[in-house]
Amino acid sequence: MKLCAYVAGHLGEVSDGDVSKLDVINLAFGVLRDGILFYRDAEEAGAAIRRWKAVNPKLSVLLSVGGWGAGGFSTMAKTEAGIAAFVASAVEMTKRIGLDGIDLDWEYPTIGSAGIDHAPEDKQNFTALLAALRKAQDEEFPDAYKMLTIAAGAGRYYLDAVEIEKIVPLLDYISVMTYDMAGAWTPASHHTALYPTTLPGLNRPAGSVDTSVRAYRAAGVPAEKLIIGAAFYSRRWTHVKPGASRGFGERCYDPEDKESGFWGPGFGEIAEKLLDHASPDSVGWTLNEDLSAHARWLYNEEKEEFLSFDDEKSVREKAKYAAEKNLCGVMYWEHSCDPTRRLLDALAAEIKG
Repeated sequence: MKLCAYVAGHLGEVSDGDVSKLDVINLAFGVLRDGILFYRDAEEAGAAIRRWKAVNPKLSVLLSVGGWGAGGFSTMAKTEAGIAAFVASAVEMTKRIGLDGIDLDWEYPTIGSAGIDHAPEDKQNFTALLAALRKAQDEEFPDAYKMLTIAAGAGRYYLDAVEIEKIVPLLDYISVMTYDMAGAWTPASHHTALYPTTLPGLNRPAGSVDTSVRAYRAAGVPAEKLIIGAAFYSRRWTHVKPGASRGFGERCYDPEDKESGFWGPGFGEIAEKLLDHASPDSVGWTLNEDLSAHARWLYNEEKEEFLSFDDEKSVREKAKYAAEKNLCGVMYWEHSCDPTRRLLDALAAEIKG
């Protein structure tokens, strides 16, 4: 199985020890400028790739293009000329810094929830874009295979937005973003659970890794082309009353709080400040476990704060699940969120043995 890291922070934070544990590093992010691929850290990345591969020659390094709120895909992919120009720029970047492939993170074709350009024909144009990339990679690098992957939404909405049966043969694998499955739009709950919860308090089924994998498998995606996601960061709800389950299933009751349900601290901060009882910041926080979802959360009754996050136990359970289901592997977002490396070490121990 593959262990893949998304790296959005400073590339110097990736140590030799980290590299030795990883199979794939996704550099996040390249973006589109006037339909052309632009990556501001290209020179630094080129040097980092050479350094990393000296440590781990089997490592693959991909450039992830896009990310939440990164637009331009729909406009670029409307025409053959637009696709050709982008593909040429992707090939040039691959040669320039020594990439092993491209990871497209268009969030999302046909869907404008991130405030980006979108259109119904994105569904077909996304297929055309991937086909052009695959063709160019095969032609430009006949003696050095280049990977093509995508990051995909965890819900049925994504499968409805793309021609999944047509794009799967073009891809090495799909990284399903099985996190952010709860947030400001839901009550306080698990944002990256392995299984659906049976705890009361939710008025609709909550998303989970297993739910997503089942949906992708039902859509015809082979297990060996699926990678599931672990979260190295938390989702944080505020102004959450205790309720019957230490905040679980409760909503933020302050309509003026626009930050509730959005991003909370990374696991490194959680581990050092909230889980370590020697830390004064840990006072008032209780760790809770949902056995049905294979997920944990922290709640502070006095502060009325709820944190949903992955820990060592939950990421190991995800790795075990991936092995049991014969999946391609596990990826995580994002590397700099855990400077303690406790989560990376837990994943590596499970996947690499």
